[in-house]
Amino acid sequence: MTPGTPLPEGSEVRIPVDAKLKEEWRYDPERRLFRSETGKRFSPRESLPKGSRIVYKAPILAEADPDGLSEAERDLRRYIQIILPKGKSAKDFVEEIRDWPCLQEAELGPDVSLPGGVSP
Repeated sequence: MTPGTPLPEGSEVRIPVDAKLKEEWRYDPERRLFRSETGKRFSPRESLPKGSRIVYKAPILAEADPDGLSEAERDLRRYIQIILPKGKSAKDFVEEIRDWPCLQEAELGPDVSLPGGVSP
């Protein structure tokens, strides 16, 4: 198998921070804050640059009633991505994001590459 080819310079593709919420926490995209089942709140605004986005990896599951979901679906609905604005690197923010009280884990997303050439 031929190794992948790095993205061209100037590419719009950004590496996110992939994270998993603790079981009792949810992200409210309208209010841009995290809420726990016990009423705790956490706003990520001060630890992220302007223009950052937080999105669920499985938005349909995130909106679903958890009582109607399987155990695997309830687990999957806890995954989010923190996407930083162009010109900002996830590497510079991942350590601070790991300290958020609402997260079980946070890691850099995978390096993105184009498929390698086909060997004859």
